[in-house]
Amino acid sequence: MPNNEHPPSFSFHIKGDEQDGHTVPAVVLVQILENVQHAFELVGMQVEGREIRARARIAAATSKRFQLVCQLPGPGSYAMPVTVGGAGELFSADLANQAFGIFRGVMESVSARSSAGLASVLPNERIRRRVLEAVKGMAPRADAQWKLGLYDSQNVSFATFDVQTIPFVEETLVPVEQREAARVVTGELKSIDFAERKVTIIYPPTSKELACIYEEAVEDLLYERRRDLIQVTGRVVLDDQGAPKQIIDVTDIRDVDLSSLDIHTVRHGRLTLKAAPALSLEPSLDETKQLLCVEHDSLALDVFAPTREALLAELNEQIAMLWTEYALAEDDTLDSVARRLKQALLAAFTEVRDAA
Repeated sequence: MPNNEHPPSFSFHIKGDEQDGHTVPAVVLVQILENVQHAFELVGMQVEGREIRARARIAAATSKRFQLVCQLPGPGSYAMPVTVGGAGELFSADLANQAFGIFRGVMESVSARSSAGLASVLPNERIRRRVLEAVKGMAPRADAQWKLGLYDSQNVSFATFDVQTIPFVEETLVPVEQREAARVVTGELKSIDFAERKVTIIYPPTSKELACIYEEAVEDLLYERRRDLIQVTGRVVLDDQGAPKQIIDVTDIRDVDLSSLDIHTVRHGRLTLKAAPALSLEPSLDETKQLLCVEHDSLALDVFAPTREALLAELNEQIAMLWTEYALAEDDTLDSVARRLKQALLAAFTEVRDAA
């Protein structure tokens, strides 16, 4: 296939209920573009027939050949068209189309929650695991107010990523028995040893060093700019006093995220509540630095959990419980303090009947 043929193209559509016009936060756009570029480079390695080794550094020629080129944004909440490859001498329309076919198949399988589809379209396990880590970076986290849609050159949607995407990817990457044994530990980053696949953190409750032995597929996460305080997920080995002394089988490493939790919608079971305006909560760490906490005095909220995702789930559960116990209760069954809480809840939320 000659090199002057048109490269494949597709577009990202970032959609959010609360977005103001056709805009998107820069950090979200950068996060998506960086991760989809990395995914394309990994797929490109398979198309080129390259073997992926323990440390999957991408060759400069591969990065250039499978470079994504952004076009002018268009409407659609926020739509960013991109093409695969450019007009340079390394560009090959044949390789670009092969890579896009695999990329599209992976995105479709993730969107359909199909582990079998993933293994079929991308059989190389090492590449597949790293591409799925990139997918996690493209998808919205549990408290995000946006969704990502992928559309082909004919404006036909072939994948949608929402807050359920990351849990599916994590279930695919980590066997159930390993997930059940895993624990999240927060500590201050001291050092990274790539040769030994070891991260050393200082565990705040004891001020002792913990060696965290990570798995091969996690290594790409360490090339990101890590802050001082990180969360490590893995199997914790305890010392004689019952305190952590080592973390093995590490499956995830990420910065502690203390940015505001902006609650637009609360969902728990069949209950759906809309907040207007959005309820903004500021997470903090407890004295051990192992739990994220949020409080809201007038709504009687006092929630804590080891991760941001777990914190959001606990928050939804507690608001739903308060709504059922107080907002829906008759005034004559409540004392004065409880009636004030009822009024605060009714002022903050509106119940959505028969919500999808």
